[in-house]
Amino acid sequence: MQAAEPIASQQITPCCAERICRLVQWAPFKNNPSLIGRATIAFAGGWIVVGIPIFRSKDGLSVGVPNSAQLDAEGRIKIRDGKKQYTSVVTFETAEARERSRRLVLAALAQAGVGA
Repeated sequence: MQAAEPIASQQITPCCAERICRLVQWAPFKNNPSLIGRATIAFAGGWIVVGIPIFRSKDGLSVGVPNSAQLDAEGRIKIRDGKKQYTSVVTFETAEARERSRRLVLAALAQAGVGA
């Protein structure tokens, strides 16, 4: 049996990503120089990830992890040291899994013409 190529070195092209995931919704941000918008991505298997932050960096687009605001007992966003507090709603077991997810999201965005 042939060993599988490591995930980190595999390339995911937009046409391949179309079968694995697709952009469902794009919500651009106009007044933020780095956070350019949030994406909703549908993945094969039927699950959908909402609110994936997409950033513009010097190297192109960067994919963040969706998060949720931490709320106090009165329902207000918690603030610590002057900054709003958030908790990630998606995590990854390995760096390779995070990288694969990042590449899939970027390919879905490219397929839909976002960031071009």
